[in-house]
Amino acid sequence: RDSVGPMGWGLRSFSLAPPCRSLESLVSRLGVKMSKAPMRGWGPKPAFSFPSMRVRGCHVCKRHSFEGRLSACQQCCAVLYCSESCRKGDWNRSRADTGHQFWCQRMAGYMSRTQELADLPFTFAAEVTSETFNKEGFLATRGLTRGYWAGESMLVDGVVDGGRGPPLGGAVLTHVLPGNPFEALCAEGSSALSPTPRERPPPRSYFGSWKDYYEWRGLPLGSPLAVLMTYPLTAYYIITRLTPQHFPELNLLNKQSLKVHVLEPSREVQLLMLFWELAVLLPLVSLELLFVGDRLPQELDGQQFLLQRDEQGVSVRPGSAPKAKGGRGELQMGFSTGPYHLLQAPKPDLVIGFNSGFALKDTWLSCLPRLQSLRVPAYFTEGSEYACAVDETAVSMATGGSASPAHLNPFRSPFRQLGIDNAMPWYSNAFLFHLVYKAPLGPGRQTLAPPAPPAPRNPDPPVPLRSRRKDKQQRRRRN
Repeated sequence: RDSVGPMGWGLRSFSLAPPCRSLESLVSRLGVKMSKAPMRGWGPKPAFSFPSMRVRGCHVCKRHSFEGRLSACQQCCAVLYCSESCRKGDWNRSRADTGHQFWCQRMAGYMSRTQELADLPFTFAAEVTSETFNKEGFLATRGLTRGYWAGESMLVDGVVDGGRGPPLGGAVLTHVLPGNPFEALCAEGSSALSPTPRERPPPRSYFGSWKDYYEWRGLPLGSPLAVLMTYPLTAYYIITRLTPQHFPELNLLNKQSLKVHVLEPSREVQLLMLFWELAVLLPLVSLELLFVGDRLPQELDGQQFLLQRDEQGVSVRPGSAPKAKGGRGELQMGFSTGPYHLLQAPKPDLVIGFNSGFALKDTWLSCLPRLQSLRVPAYFTEGSEYACAVDETAVSMATGGSASPAHLNPFRSPFRQLGIDNAMPWYSNAFLFHLVYKAPLGPGRQTLAPPAPPAPRNPDPPVPLRSRRKDKQQRRRRN
């Protein structure tokens, strides 16, 4: 008979082979009724919508939510457990083993900012910041299934308009395309964001919220473009607000050219053209972005592209900008797929990393010491305060320095992400922090001298003292 699973699939019949009968009890917990008749036909219902919610699990034993009931810690309401034994075992672990006794109070503080993170000006904010947010349904009902939005969906291929555009650098690159860089932002049948706004940003008045930016761009607060524009706007916020506040001696806003290294890019690879918004927001600055990381497409390694305004929107020219030309209002992009500590490039003015996750990738262990030696402003984003705390520990271990307190990013993504073994609110680019480098040694402080290398084991026999005296007398007579 017909039955309905938790994802809306209409099943006429479903049968298991004898070796798989042990799965029968598990399948029944998913809400699927079993039938002894052979499966003849099934398919999605017309109103099918995949919820795209991660399957949660116990923080200790990783038991899935459909295998048993999960409950949060009664004190912090953050960490999920399947049983009292798992909760007690996690509580009693040592601090060095990241026991929950050490983290519980801190996680309670993270959970207290749930409402603050959800405080966004968008008309759809209540829907997308809820714990039961159905992202696939949100995208499908608004026709956001193409272009840059494909990377947000689990059901659509993430390639941005593959095959469109002329060959650049010997390969057809689907990430750097001429024309309107914001065309792939719009939904079906809607108009694209203009690459050249009618009004320039107010001089010396920099946007500090999504509401101000939307008003200047002429966007309604029902537009979800902030989900994707969080990357260039976060970089803009770091350049115009945070760096002048934390490093005023660099006078960053008065520079005519600005070199920025973007480290370990991931989602940004599919959104490269959206960084043109930096040229729109900072029209008097020549911007140079160098993307460094092994997640970049190999065909981009070593390539450079110059983005300039033209009648059609934005032109893309392989190569770098002429040094004699001012280059204002232009955007230079470069790419390197090697590790950052081996990069051969001029020293940047600023370093940025999005959703970094220092503890999740080994290359950060070599990247952070390189930044310590360069001593340039380096800002990173994370999805939660908990991730920022973990990153601070990684910085201390790798460089001996630390990280600044986590700063709530006003240009965070409005889409809430579901934690796997916790109930904490996660958002892309939710928090910002910068590296606090280990203090350089002053003139009165000296490092310990490195141990001297072992002396060679007399490769030549020593000259007797009597012979040395005789040679000395002979030299005097000659003189």
